[in-house]
Amino acid sequence: MKYGLYDRPPVGTSILAALQWMIVAVSSSVAVPLMIGDVYGLQVDEIGNLMQQTMFFIGLASFLQVWIGHRYPMLEGPAGLWWGIFIILAQLGTSAGLHPREIGQSFQVGMAMAGLLFLLFGMMGWIGKLQRWFTPLVSGTYMILLAISLCSNILTGMLGIGFQHSKEVQPGVALVSIGIVALVIWIMRTKRFSSFAVLFGMVGGWVVYAILGWTEPVRPAEQLIAWPSFFFWGAPRWDWGVVLTSMLTGFVLLTNLVTSTVVMGKATETEPTEKQYNRGGVFTGVSHLLSGLSGVVGMIPLSLAAAVIQTTRMASRLPFMMAMIGMMLIGLFPLVAHFLAALPTPVAYAAMFISYTQLLGFGLKDYVTVKMDERTITVGGSSLLIGIGVMFVPATAWQHLPPLASFLFGNGLLLGVLVCLLLEHVIFRQPEAAKKQKDDHAA
Repeated sequence: MKYGLYDRPPVGTSILAALQWMIVAVSSSVAVPLMIGDVYGLQVDEIGNLMQQTMFFIGLASFLQVWIGHRYPMLEGPAGLWWGIFIILAQLGTSAGLHPREIGQSFQVGMAMAGLLFLLFGMMGWIGKLQRWFTPLVSGTYMILLAISLCSNILTGMLGIGFQHSKEVQPGVALVSIGIVALVIWIMRTKRFSSFAVLFGMVGGWVVYAILGWTEPVRPAEQLIAWPSFFFWGAPRWDWGVVLTSMLTGFVLLTNLVTSTVVMGKATETEPTEKQYNRGGVFTGVSHLLSGLSGVVGMIPLSLAAAVIQTTRMASRLPFMMAMIGMMLIGLFPLVAHFLAALPTPVAYAAMFISYTQLLGFGLKDYVTVKMDERTITVGGSSLLIGIGVMFVPATAWQHLPPLASFLFGNGLLLGVLVCLLLEHVIFRQPEAAKKQKDDHAA
């Protein structure tokens, strides 16, 4: 590790690292407002406003976490589970005769209620206790499934599928993507610039796209500064189905908070304390409350940050805090937000490819620390096969189930981790662990 959590890199290094964090934050979240806007039938200006809201509150939530929350340089970003529910409930609501905006109004209440759940768990000190359930086998399963669940989108993006509405592989885009990956690997092998490999990869790829004429024009901004507003979707609306689904989803996402903190501890070569877990829970609750008040997709700590740190070997909090202040500024200036939103998605995927491979590495390292006996193979193998297998089941196959059930059984990552927890701690519980708990209870 070149720079630890509390190290202060030189000014120039800090500025470049902050710029890199900003680009990573933008590239990992820019697609969500675009997809939500498309499904909910938003106008171009409305999508731009949602984009600004998302950028501002990502910066604010992440800054609060690194400052007084879990204190790790870990991005808060739109949760895949949240925006997946956002999209499917919009489709189900439309078939039931509801206007998509009414679903958005209900989601604002649901995310705020989920935020209260996180606040309660954090303030009661329960999240710190939850981390004991996340053994190397469980956290390893989580990271492996996370990497596998991402690989399809990563490679699809790198091949140009979906870029500029293309439904086929674009050979030119694929070749440039390979070149960007090679550039990132080459820069990583140089001592002086290895910490900025992702940044140089993105900038270099963007320049190539501009030369080839593959970039989209930047949308003009009608005003210089636009302050964030509350209730993007309109006045809050109570819907028992949406609120209950949101509450249960928030409970499930507690596992993400714990595993992300565990992985970040490994990436920064530190051991998270129980207080850090609980403070992280409190401020994840704060970020969900902010999401509900503003109308953006619910935010959670992203494990991607650990992969970036592992790749760049820079864990310093200072550049990260600078970057999150920059994200809030982006959210205030429409023109800047529109410019960064013009980053070609294949460039982002290609530049981040090596970072995503680090996620798989974390999981494999966890598995290596566990003795590969019959019990471990049964628990780990069953969890991975179920999780990966579900990823190949078409999403339409679950549509006849209630929304929450369809997301539980249709999400391979979530289902695989829950199966691993059940097998590890209930069905195949180790006698030593049971004996220890019995002795503690007797004492």
